[in-house]
Amino acid sequence: MIAIRSAPGADQGYWLRISQAVEADVWDAFLAATPGGHHVQTGLWAQLKEMMGWQPMRLVAMQENHIIAGAQILLRSLPVIGKVGFVAKGPLFSVKDPELTMLMITELQRLARKHRVQHLIVQPGTGDNELTQCLLKKGFRPSSLEVAPRATLVLDLSPDIETIMAGMSRKTRYNIRLSGRKGITVREGTEQDLDVYHQILTATGKRKGFAPYPKAYFKEMWRILRPYGHAQLFVAEYKGEMVSGQFAVPFGDTVINKMSVWNGRHGKRRPNEALQWAAIKWAKEHGYRFYDFEGIKLAAATALLNNEPIPEAIKQTVTSFKLGFGGQAVIFSEAYDYLYNPFFRWIYTEMFPKVQNRRVFKRMRKWIRTH
Repeated sequence: MIAIRSAPGADQGYWLRISQAVEADVWDAFLAATPGGHHVQTGLWAQLKEMMGWQPMRLVAMQENHIIAGAQILLRSLPVIGKVGFVAKGPLFSVKDPELTMLMITELQRLARKHRVQHLIVQPGTGDNELTQCLLKKGFRPSSLEVAPRATLVLDLSPDIETIMAGMSRKTRYNIRLSGRKGITVREGTEQDLDVYHQILTATGKRKGFAPYPKAYFKEMWRILRPYGHAQLFVAEYKGEMVSGQFAVPFGDTVINKMSVWNGRHGKRRPNEALQWAAIKWAKEHGYRFYDFEGIKLAAATALLNNEPIPEAIKQTVTSFKLGFGGQAVIFSEAYDYLYNPFFRWIYTEMFPKVQNRRVFKRMRKWIRTH
């Protein structure tokens, strides 16, 4: 690591450091122990993203040899755009200090400029108003891109298992019990199950109209995360056939449903309810505090938080399926952009919002995400 400078206010004794090391056990431990810490900020996740062509870099604030704040930025060169930088679920702070927040954003901008980044995207992990105001003061603007889900559903696992089930919808409880009577079984998966899991993911992608990550991505995710306990696979079967599967990421106090897939068969036997319930019970039994369903429609989360009915368009969707399990809706901060080139900044702010929903741009975003 390379020291940059002390923060304003020498009495606090802050030091900022830059690291390009992919392996970062101390940083990962800080993330796991700090509220808001997320696996996408870890050095382990950076190793995975290197496979996809991203270059990781980390800006860390120290005080008395302890990490108190930081952000991992992923860099990548893209056609036409040039180099982009993305900070997902960060920066993260264990102390509240406006000067430190401002310093962190200032140095992030300086670091990005040094590495010739043309487009810097920061998506804070929580609704930190102080961080949001700092981003706006430093010239960031709300992004036109949805780089990650804006809302999710989080289930509190601290009650007993009967209370958790009682908080579900009547239909979901019925379907969980029905799955057992109809012969669906759920087990923990192994690396040998990843090939079939990816076959089902590919079929799910064709059915739902999205481009899946390649098989090697999940193989690498398992290889990198599994030894640290941050990868878990659940498999729902009927008479030995894998019907649905879920790749989950346990991290900190939360188990995140990273990707659930279904082959489209045996739907009347309710394999997907059985799968989610098994993952929830596993998280509870292994001492985790929360289960994150990883993404619901923003409109549904907004309605729930305002005690309003769920929009009709969302009913009979994956979001409505997740809502049946109960839990608390959470809305994350939107992403913020900073473009270094004034001409590109004008195109992005004035022209892009008018064309971003056209098919060619949607296809381009899918290609960038999966390639």
